[in-house]
Amino acid sequence: MPDYQSRNIFFSPFSVSMALSELSLGAGGKTKEQLLSGIGHNGSVFSTEEMHEMFHSLLEEIDQRTGVDIDVGSALYASDKSKPHPKFLENMKEFYHSDGFTVDFRAAETLEKINTYVKEKTHGKIDRAVDSLDPSTIMLLLTYIYFKGQWDMPFNPNKTHEATFHVDHETTVPVQMMHQNELLKVYYDAELSTKVLCLDYNDSFSMFLAVPDKNKDQTIKDLEKAISRQHIEKWKTAVQKRKLDVYVPKLSLKTEYTLNDILNGMGITDMFTNKADFSGISEANFYVSKVLHKATLDVDEKGTTAAAVTTIEIRLAFLPMTFRFDRPFMIFIVDQKNDHILFLGKVVNPAAM
Repeated sequence: MPDYQSRNIFFSPFSVSMALSELSLGAGGKTKEQLLSGIGHNGSVFSTEEMHEMFHSLLEEIDQRTGVDIDVGSALYASDKSKPHPKFLENMKEFYHSDGFTVDFRAAETLEKINTYVKEKTHGKIDRAVDSLDPSTIMLLLTYIYFKGQWDMPFNPNKTHEATFHVDHETTVPVQMMHQNELLKVYYDAELSTKVLCLDYNDSFSMFLAVPDKNKDQTIKDLEKAISRQHIEKWKTAVQKRKLDVYVPKLSLKTEYTLNDILNGMGITDMFTNKADFSGISEANFYVSKVLHKATLDVDEKGTTAAAVTTIEIRLAFLPMTFRFDRPFMIFIVDQKNDHILFLGKVVNPAAM
């Protein structure tokens, strides 16, 4: 598992969960159970059908937003050898508005097609969603999200100045620090000993910034361990407008993660092995070879631009190269021209006459 303690982290939980939810459309057995559990689906609260309907409704609702520039969607690239079930393709289109393409993964232009598609959908923010493709790839599923929002209260560029950012007790780096002295939404979370700032965009989107209180000797590690979704839900209503000085650094981040180890750690294990059950996608035996996530974030005086893409690479499961017939087995002698079985047998004890 990679060490993320000393690295910037930025990703889209929405993009990842949507990709895994789409994949679950074609999964069965334990593979499906693990996928649904990993994305937090509670079968006692709502059915899998309702989960897909919720994603569909959300995509429809997001598409109507006008106050920010937001684009969310998905695509499925399939080899003509993959022979996906029509029902799987219909569900991808119906629930997730997925684009569909038939491609040859052995051809160099396929990689270019995928990257051009993502570059266009993310307005140039992610220009290489996939760095390389294995010729044995049979299918690639991707989700993308692009967001560009202007601050309700922009920062004045004339107030931006160079300042010091304290990475830790020993390390500092220079940053371009933006400054506001306005009525802004803030909250002090006593439980977490954390200061919370809410910066609004148009059309009900917001950015929450949370910084541990250095006077309480709180560190980012303490906050990471303690924070939950419930805290963020609480902040939505707990923030209140106060006149204060706010300093926020301009940011430009690019991140990339291979999620195989992380998903394995969440209990989503079978889909990476020959135990994978994707019988809902095709009759062929598929497994997931790689889940890759890339994201970008730019924050300046005007607002925020963020983009992310999640790609799931699927291959044909190859049988083990050692075939050991050392337990009872069956024998069939067939006429390939007319499908007649000429002889059929079962060997239980080769030593017996």
